[in-house]
Amino acid sequence: MIRPARRAILRATLALPVLATAPRLFAADATVQAVGVKFEPLTVYIEPGEKVSWEGMIGHNVETLGAMIPKGGVEMNTELGVDVTQQFDVPGIYLYKCTPHWGARMGGVIVVGTPEDPQATLDEYLSAIEADRAGLLPAKGLLKKAAKDMQERGLI
Repeated sequence: MIRPARRAILRATLALPVLATAPRLFAADATVQAVGVKFEPLTVYIEPGEKVSWEGMIGHNVETLGAMIPKGGVEMNTELGVDVTQQFDVPGIYLYKCTPHWGARMGGVIVVGTPEDPQATLDEYLSAIEADRAGLLPAKGLLKKAAKDMQERGLI
């Protein structure tokens, strides 16, 4: 007869291979560092319900680009100089910037879940840039880099 404590250990041991091959069960939140006038990493990938934290934000903020977030997605405009964490529930592609350093193209991309048609979304965002070149032109380089990264990951 197996004692209850040993039975629990045996069950846990037998469950390990199942957990190792199962889809992600636990959140894998992402952290973005403000380094000089860029965010690292430029593009982060999370699942719906996970969070992104921005650290090292002295002199920086995070502001989502309204024309470049999914419908119903979270909009942000954080206080300057404050580290911040935000949960993202709506799948899609989000672009954000550091407002004081936008002219230096300080911004980033968050990919939440598996966007429905990522190429169509990127094309839509490029059209938005053409409609508002003065305000959105720095996003063009971010989109190109994010598209390349997404291609390497097989999302496009």
